[in-house]
Amino acid sequence: MSEEFNAGNVDAEKITTTQVESNVPGEEAAPKKPERPDPSTLNVDEDGIIEYITPDMIIGDIIAMYPDAALVLMKCGMHCLSCGVSQFESLAEACAVHGLYTDDVAKVVNDYLTQTLGDKKDE
Repeated sequence: MSEEFNAGNVDAEKITTTQVESNVPGEEAAPKKPERPDPSTLNVDEDGIIEYITPDMIIGDIIAMYPDAALVLMKCGMHCLSCGVSQFESLAEACAVHGLYTDDVAKVVNDYLTQTLGDKKDE
């Protein structure tokens, strides 16, 4: 399929687009939602808090795996979780932009997730 767009006196031959159907053979499928790791395989700190997230994790992946983490991150001062940058920015990078201490934010989120998820497996 192709659609033609013309903006006034512009050469219509140069303003065409081709729509690409999804699931084209030979092309990669859309990225899958990251899966939650088994809590029994995660590190536990000296306070008994399970390390569900780490500073190197991408914000978008954190939210995809643990949607409730969004509330905690917003309470910490990160109000731009739906921003496009969150899909490729790590927690550490986001904390730097917002003037937050990465270790403190990770600890607060992990503490919340430890309390709410505990030893639950993937839901």
